[in-house]
Amino acid sequence: MGVKGCFRTGCDNIMCDVYISDIGYICWECEREFKNYLEEKNIEVTTEYEIKRELKKFMDIRKGEHDTEKKTMSVEEFFDKERS
Repeated sequence: MGVKGCFRTGCDNIMCDVYISDIGYICWECEREFKNYLEEKNIEVTTEYEIKRELKKFMDIRKGEHDTEKKTMSVEEFFDKERS
């Protein structure tokens, strides 16, 4: 097996062996995080199309930064974010 890097934004895992057409390689950590993401967001997927649609969205979310995580930011960071 060659070295295949995870296609998820911000993920630096290599040696991925799961390949999904139209999406790319995904590591076991991101695969597990995707399953948790679906549960936390109450997203039900029943078809291959729905899974790929949600996985494409998920792969664009930087690793470890999906919406359900609690984050703290300074007042300056808040206003900088709102200005952009």
